[in-house]
Amino acid sequence: MRSKSSAPGLELNRPPKPAGGARTQVWPEWQGRGRVSRCRIVLVDDHVVVRDGISALLALEPDLEIVGSAGSIADGIDLVRRAQPNLVICDLNLPGISGGQAVQILRQAVPDAVIVVLTAHDSLEYVRAAFIGGAIAYVCKDAPRSELLRALRRAAAGRRTVSGQVRDVVLSDWLQHYKPPERMDDTDLDDDERRVLRQIALGVPTWRIAGEMGRGVKSLEKYRIGLMRRLGLRSAAAATRYAIEHRLVSSSELDNILEVRET
Repeated sequence: MRSKSSAPGLELNRPPKPAGGARTQVWPEWQGRGRVSRCRIVLVDDHVVVRDGISALLALEPDLEIVGSAGSIADGIDLVRRAQPNLVICDLNLPGISGGQAVQILRQAVPDAVIVVLTAHDSLEYVRAAFIGGAIAYVCKDAPRSELLRALRRAAAGRRTVSGQVRDVVLSDWLQHYKPPERMDDTDLDDDERRVLRQIALGVPTWRIAGEMGRGVKSLEKYRIGLMRRLGLRSAAAATRYAIEHRLVSSSELDNILEVRET
């Protein structure tokens, strides 16, 4: 049943209060169960057609439920405090504010709010402002229905998400500014370091490397971790590639190892 407050643009759907005062369980554990746990959502957007459209869209989903909507940040804060939803869908441009201010103001007023931004803006500046302000997901209004549903469900599970179009913008910026860790040249390695990298590449276990080098297993493990960190190597596979690129092992040696593993 829907009741409207005297404030314009403020709508609240009042669901039955859960037994014992417990809050409704958040998705994603609804799937496969006979009884669906619904994720309760408040929508804050100053366009009535958007509020009605999103409400109609989510009404088709068994695990998502709009429990109220508001047309301004002040009404939205009041509604979130009263409805205590699992998620808040919020536009960036609301009456009197713009950019990431809506997210910041909402999070300051209701620190526990989990905010999904739904906006027409896809610029990197808006994305940054939203996430810095405390949003957990960012979706463009021209995104497909599936993108919005995916973002809401991931947000309900506590996972950060951006829609496809915005994801491309974020990825392009990351690739443009990303600087890989500087790798040392093999000439900077001493004999022990070359030996350890070679043994890792050949799949020799740590305990055997330690025995051959006359070290304790824990000491050798600490040495190996420090060496790989210094070279920017995050896995044994990366160490193997490094050893091959710097000719610490030959292709024939690796072929022999692979043949042994396959037999």
